[in-house]
Amino acid sequence: MRSDRYKDEPVFKKKKKHGPLKALLILILLLAAAIAGTTAYVYKTSYDSLAVTFTEETPVVEFGESHPSMDYVKESGGEVRPADDYLNTEVTGPAEMKFTAEKRLFGGLLTPAKDFTLSYVVADSIPPLQLWSGDGTVLQRGTEFNINDVIAYGDNADPTPLVTVDGDVNMEKNGSYPLHVKVTDSSGNATEWDLTVTVADELPGYEDTAESTDFADFVSANKGSGRSFGIDVSAWQDDIDFKAVKKAGCEFVIIRIGYTSDGELNIDKTYYQNIQGARAAGLKIGVYLYSTDNTEEQVRFDADWIIDNLGGSNLDLPVAFDWEDFGNFQDYGISFHELNKLYDAFADQLAQAGYGCMLYGSKNYIEKVWDKTDVRPVWLAHYTKNTDYKGPYMLWQASCTGRISGISGDVDMDILYNKN
Repeated sequence: MRSDRYKDEPVFKKKKKHGPLKALLILILLLAAAIAGTTAYVYKTSYDSLAVTFTEETPVVEFGESHPSMDYVKESGGEVRPADDYLNTEVTGPAEMKFTAEKRLFGGLLTPAKDFTLSYVVADSIPPLQLWSGDGTVLQRGTEFNINDVIAYGDNADPTPLVTVDGDVNMEKNGSYPLHVKVTDSSGNATEWDLTVTVADELPGYEDTAESTDFADFVSANKGSGRSFGIDVSAWQDDIDFKAVKKAGCEFVIIRIGYTSDGELNIDKTYYQNIQGARAAGLKIGVYLYSTDNTEEQVRFDADWIIDNLGGSNLDLPVAFDWEDFGNFQDYGISFHELNKLYDAFADQLAQAGYGCMLYGSKNYIEKVWDKTDVRPVWLAHYTKNTDYKGPYMLWQASCTGRISGISGDVDMDILYNKN
């Protein structure tokens, strides 16, 4: 029987020992707080030290020029990343570029970052370019006078420069009329010149006095190491006997694949027979497009059209972009900068299908209008015995009055400088 001896005495339970565990927990919490505090201090200190000092306050840069963004960073308190590799110089006026300064902490676990802004100004200091003075123009009596039918001009930045004319022309009375023309762009740069137009009953006729050159003589006069000789053709040459052309010493032919007119794209009516005949004769082949388009959408469409018509066939030469309607350039409503962008877009679209691109142009416009002529191949048009063009070129169209067996009439003659 259980004794009740201790029934009124209190019962004492054995307590669990939590002392060491609790101490460890407290230590961990203290360490975490210390780490957090240290991290916050390091982060704030690093953030506060972030800085970007620019080389100058509100620099002025020229429209259309290439300016690497990092060239304007003088000092920094961390790694600096600009929003873009180059300043945007395609629009005149005030502009900004954001720079982000940052530091990587604890192996990149934390990256304090701070933004800084460079304010700059894009200025255009280049005056409009006179493309055609109009001096000596003869106008037919009784027609309407429009200065834009007489002169040609353009600007590097302004697609629509303003033209003003001092002087009057009486289109009902024969005679000579002196005029003073001034072309001003949106930045205030101006080009001006004097010209005289004549009103007459009839327009003067044109007589072609250029002498023709035999292809064999052309080759003999220009032969040299690393050179080959060829022609470029279009529907203007009508039917061509390419076997006779090849036998005459021609090594390559550049064929017009098409042309644009009033916004419409047309295939050259002799393109297919020309390319088939040239291939059958064993000639090296290139193609060119004569373009009058003035939008990126149009030239990209043109490039895709060329790709479709080539059908994946290989070419021996890059596709040539032939934009040369500078006689009334102001009618297109684009700047020279925008024109160059069209060429870039055309070349980019071709590159996506694996085709190279080259620029066709006369010496005058390649020097004065086209940019980046050292980036892609140039097909130079300069009708002279010895060109004084200083830039690099792959092809030289040296004559437009060539004569060769297999073609009746004149044909352009070209020299290809082969890379060794």
